[in-house]
Amino acid sequence: MTGVDEPSQAVLVETQTRHLLLVTQLLFFFSLAWCLILNHSQTAENDGISFYGVYHQTVPLLIGGYGVAFVGLWRTSTHFKSAGVPTLTWVGLRVIAVLLFVLLATPFNQGAFLDWTHMVAGVLCAIFQLEVALQLVRESRSFRTVLGLAVLLIGGGIAAASLPDWHFEYLLQGEIIFQVGFSWCLVEWTYALAQRMNVA
Repeated sequence: MTGVDEPSQAVLVETQTRHLLLVTQLLFFFSLAWCLILNHSQTAENDGISFYGVYHQTVPLLIGGYGVAFVGLWRTSTHFKSAGVPTLTWVGLRVIAVLLFVLLATPFNQGAFLDWTHMVAGVLCAIFQLEVALQLVRESRSFRTVLGLAVLLIGGGIAAASLPDWHFEYLLQGEIIFQVGFSWCLVEWTYALAQRMNVA
């Protein structure tokens, strides 16, 4: 009886986590797409996703998108913890979730202190996102997981190259590609999660 229950439990957790991630990440990208429709100016390209946290028409949209992403990341971290995923990975998801609100609470255009706090929070968020993606590839190396990591790294490279003042102004595009790669890796994690639970 136990042999039947455990695989079915693994499938349940896998599908629930995947559906949760798909819904919350799609809602996040929907809110981001709406922001892009409202304003896709040169200023937005230079300032990245953070621009939508200070532009008056898009602030509620970004708050909503980050709020939904917070719920998805936090609940996913709970599933990861119960499945025995490495501590840094599931804790990392919670840190990322909290940092989303730190980014909203520190508008980069309101003085040097808030700007630096915003930048530090953004860098920390990216580091934890990279860790989650790298741990996925260590956990389950496949063409899909490596491709997800590659998309994340390409986006991160574009965003990083856009930060110095050398007229390469694609921060927004780089950040969006990075987030697509991260979302991809999160969904791929649900397959690795099922394998881990079945083995256990």
